[in-house]
Amino acid sequence: MSNICILTKKKKITKCKVSHSNIKNKCFSKINFNKQIIWVKNKFNKIKISSKSIKIIKKCIF
Repeated sequence: MSNICILTKKKKITKCKVSHSNIKNKCFSKINFNKQIIWVKNKFNKIKISSKSIKIIKKCIF
């Protein structure tokens, strides 16, 4: 599975770590992924989605 959320289309972002001497190094920040079991088309599916999308789903359902 790729590191892209299915619902929100979030993916890893590039950023720069800046040292005290102002040297910039590229690094990546990952997404907060969770495995969630969701009822879809008369069966349970286990999908990997971001925690932000889990909050969105809970807000819409309840």
